[in-house]
Amino acid sequence: MVNIVLDTDIGDDIDDALALLLALKSPELNVKAILTVCGDVETRAMLALRIMEEMNVRDIPVKAGSSKPLLESRPTDKPNQAVALEGWESRLLDRWRGHYRMSVADFIASFIEESKGETVIVSVGPLTNIALALASNPWIVDKARLVMMGGCFSRQVAEYNIRRDPEAARIVFESGIPLTMVGLDVTLKCIMNDKQIEAFKSSKLREVRFVSKMMDAWMHCAKSRNPILHDPLAVAVSFTENFVTVKPMRISVEVRGEYTRGFTVPVEGAPNANVCVDVKNDAFLDFYMKRVLE
Repeated sequence: MVNIVLDTDIGDDIDDALALLLALKSPELNVKAILTVCGDVETRAMLALRIMEEMNVRDIPVKAGSSKPLLESRPTDKPNQAVALEGWESRLLDRWRGHYRMSVADFIASFIEESKGETVIVSVGPLTNIALALASNPWIVDKARLVMMGGCFSRQVAEYNIRRDPEAARIVFESGIPLTMVGLDVTLKCIMNDKQIEAFKSSKLREVRFVSKMMDAWMHCAKSRNPILHDPLAVAVSFTENFVTVKPMRISVEVRGEYTRGFTVPVEGAPNANVCVDVKNDAFLDFYMKRVLE
């Protein structure tokens, strides 16, 4: 069983909630803690807790992490899926607020230090929390590895999670932590079709019904119907590489370019990441649907 710490900006794109479902329903994983990042981190924490409530999971700590990037201002947008909380805020706040007063960097480090064997940090949001942990606890690189949804090597684009905090991403890529990059190169191929969406929405499982409400809010806001399973693929890669092909590369994060800030660029030099270059998308989607609808 793989010990993981999940770092998420749940509440904007629906794939974070879909990833959390997969993590909690995978017997290969032991979810030690959940962290939230970027903007309204308290609302994000409550959304994670609501999913856990529906699954009667009460033994996984949830920590609201950094609300702002290392150098830029705090995002002010409300997570679009906050409407799904429906008055639960006070009950959820009572469960966790004030229980974890240490910094997010020390919070991450504490789980890695206490774990027997390796811990995998699964990052499916901006890398701010992870950069802070690595900067203050550099020994983490010897006791943990990172699987991150972010970046893109095959086209000229600044992927969202990297663009939100390029300085944090650069710190992470240059830290020496063993890292697997699950980028747009593969995740954009993992799109739920209409039949899969209908199967998901017709489920009688409480946790799936709640995430379906979050999905409805996302669909209304994004004017889109078909979720892309960016973040669930990263969760799956944390315990199996059966669905992906990886290639060692050296990735540099552009932080200064007027038009290229946030690009993840393959460069010459010793590899610092295993980069996913191909995916068996149909097999992964079939696996995902069977796993979360069990």
